[in-house]
Amino acid sequence: MQLREHQETAIDMVRHSLKKGNKNVILAAPCSMGKTMIAASIMISAAEKRGKRSIFYCDRTKLVRQTIETFERLGADYSVLQADDWRFDPSKPIQIASIQTAVRRQQLDYDLAIIDECHTMYKGFCDGLMANYNNVPHIGLTATPYSKGLGKYYSDLIVPITTRGLLEKGYLTPTDYYAGHQANISSVKMKRLATGGTDYDPKGLEQALMSDKTLAGDIIENYVRHASGKRAIAFTPSIAHSKQLTEKFNQAGIKAIHIDGMMDQGERDIIYRAFNAGLYTVCCCSRLLTVGFDDPGVECLIDCAPSKSVIRNVQVAGRIWRTAPGKERAIYLDHAGNIQRLGMFPEDVVPESLDDGEQNYNERKLVKKEKKEAEPVQCPQCTRMFVGKCVCGYERSRTKEIITDDQILQKMNLAQDHRRWLASLQLYAHQKGYQRGWIYHTFKKKFKTEPKDWPRPAAQVDPDVMGYIKHLNIARAKSGTDLRAA
Repeated sequence: MQLREHQETAIDMVRHSLKKGNKNVILAAPCSMGKTMIAASIMISAAEKRGKRSIFYCDRTKLVRQTIETFERLGADYSVLQADDWRFDPSKPIQIASIQTAVRRQQLDYDLAIIDECHTMYKGFCDGLMANYNNVPHIGLTATPYSKGLGKYYSDLIVPITTRGLLEKGYLTPTDYYAGHQANISSVKMKRLATGGTDYDPKGLEQALMSDKTLAGDIIENYVRHASGKRAIAFTPSIAHSKQLTEKFNQAGIKAIHIDGMMDQGERDIIYRAFNAGLYTVCCCSRLLTVGFDDPGVECLIDCAPSKSVIRNVQVAGRIWRTAPGKERAIYLDHAGNIQRLGMFPEDVVPESLDDGEQNYNERKLVKKEKKEAEPVQCPQCTRMFVGKCVCGYERSRTKEIITDDQILQKMNLAQDHRRWLASLQLYAHQKGYQRGWIYHTFKKKFKTEPKDWPRPAAQVDPDVMGYIKHLNIARAKSGTDLRAA
């Protein structure tokens, strides 16, 4: 087994932490770090050199299957603890277990446990098996150790290498970020997540996105412009919206297919193989492919699901980071505003601490704070997301007028709002035969500033823009004035 340098470093850091007395340790494992290889190395060594029994917990069927493939390739002497799997043999020194099956059986025999995707914090495991086996070292693996109360179960956080570090070593694919049209989600309510935080209610997002008649067309237009012909995953807030977007892609002549967790495993496997073989260019889903989906040939991410979750946003970005022959750069089409909402690119998110469950929970407090210059903005010339200087030549103005992250995000969101209104006003003026001056004065009346960076006209007048125009028309009718002459 030939390990990479950062994998050997990770194993050394885990051993050092356990020797210091930390019983339960989290290894922050970014995408493509090779966490299964690390786990296999630790478990095979424990069995061969010290005669120790170990168990590898997975929280879903696909992850169990991927783990089995790796251990099989390495020639490990393992058993599979999952439902009625014929490979189950309690005498084997290595057990690969479905965490749900293990919790139901309870009576297990092991000296070391490794937990994949430990941030999911399966309650029956954390408060059951971990508590019952409190003298056994537990090593948690996750790229996103930001769940509420995770620090109550794990006493140490190890970060041997960051995502940016893997990029610099060539183990991940550099990514270009582009922003596109976003639906108005200002009225969408929040909902509590299993990880402890809150995020937008999926049903509210579904209604907002499916009622936006401009969104689907802009998603397809941006895909054709920036990633035409490249295999892509599209994330949406719901199954219904995923199916709608799939239909829109197919109507545009782009072969797309929908997949969701309600399908049986056999049907999903057929779709995975067809997508991998290139029979479909775009695969649309809501949450199914967020974790446990490793297809290095996917080059484009179409993010249509607005989210405030650091965990979710880092995980979906990881779907396009793996390297593959001929894959020079990945493309992230952000139609959800998540890059700006996060305040940094996903590859710059670095865990710094674990939440102890004692104070008000906030994912952002657990992330390492970077200097202000690292915040991404949208290029007004080519719409690419960048830091410092864009590849098209546009250079970001370095001023000290904005001090806090929230103010920067507010300014960027306001700029997007300005473009949306200008696009709608241009279309309305064209439909009514109004002059450019009408657009200028209507915009200035609304925002108390002059319009800049004029975009192309919208495909349809935005509802809130139309409402404002109607309001102005009523007011002008009552006063007897006509702004078109201005």
